[in-house]
Amino acid sequence: MATETPAFTIRSAASVEEVSALWWPLMQDLGWNRAEADCHTHYTVAQNGENWLLVIPEKSGKPEGCLLALIYPNSTGWIAFFILNASSRGQGLGRELWKEMDLTFRRAATTTIGLDGVQEQYDTYRRRGFESAGKIHILARHALKGKPTIQPLDLTGAVELQDLRDADPKELAKLDYEHTGLDRSAYWATGLLVDRMYAFGFAILSPKNDRLTGFIYVRRCENGHRFGPLYAETYAQAKQLLHKAMNNVSASQGCVAEIFGNNSEGRRAFEELGWVDEGMWYHRMWLDGRVPEEQKQGGKGVKGMYAIFDAAAG
Repeated sequence: MATETPAFTIRSAASVEEVSALWWPLMQDLGWNRAEADCHTHYTVAQNGENWLLVIPEKSGKPEGCLLALIYPNSTGWIAFFILNASSRGQGLGRELWKEMDLTFRRAATTTIGLDGVQEQYDTYRRRGFESAGKIHILARHALKGKPTIQPLDLTGAVELQDLRDADPKELAKLDYEHTGLDRSAYWATGLLVDRMYAFGFAILSPKNDRLTGFIYVRRCENGHRFGPLYAETYAQAKQLLHKAMNNVSASQGCVAEIFGNNSEGRRAFEELGWVDEGMWYHRMWLDGRVPEEQKQGGKGVKGMYAIFDAAAG
């Protein structure tokens, strides 16, 4: 016998504090290893909470679940943080959140919508029209407890690296777009990510014309640091960026990265520097199989995206 869905309200988040009161405890319970500061970042990009949807059962009178429906300017969208408190699961509230999300994307005329789904939800997302286009692998490098961070890297043919904060934010957004097909200017061109506390990165500029050709971004998370994205024109440059970033992190802190599986060299670059597969992956899925050209075979993402920014943003 089906459980009757309790009376509820779905609305946009009223403040980042309201979202965080629900989201951050769930991140800790689920072990998703995010940073509390991520809430403010995603909230801002979600049009200051307008597209961070909350479901509020009348009985509790407080948010019990949420869904982040990110809408990017180039008619693309991303679904993330589709989560509910344990006491509110199995009552149909998730289904109602999904319906409201669908309306949100329709109103914005969003034509390309993606998500990274865990294996347990794969069949559910397929029934909702999403098709898998690859996998995102989770790799980690655990704390070394006083041992050297990594072995020296052969720097033959190395290029000059610059601090990411010195790079043109608009160029960061452009390179990100060229690899993902998602216009995430609200993350990169605004400085929202680069200017965060406990975040850093390095960039590569072409010596011919000072054009940005690659970069790596690292931010603090609950258990160490999250690495990504990592973009580079060559395998050697990707490895140099990763090596440099790893040497900027204390050996006593763990590291995690989400590897773009369609780039066959992504895992190799990390594994050669001591990272290991955590045995967990996401299915990268797109509604009706509409994959951005940049993430298809032959696209720049497949050639140069070694690690993604975050499964929560595409």
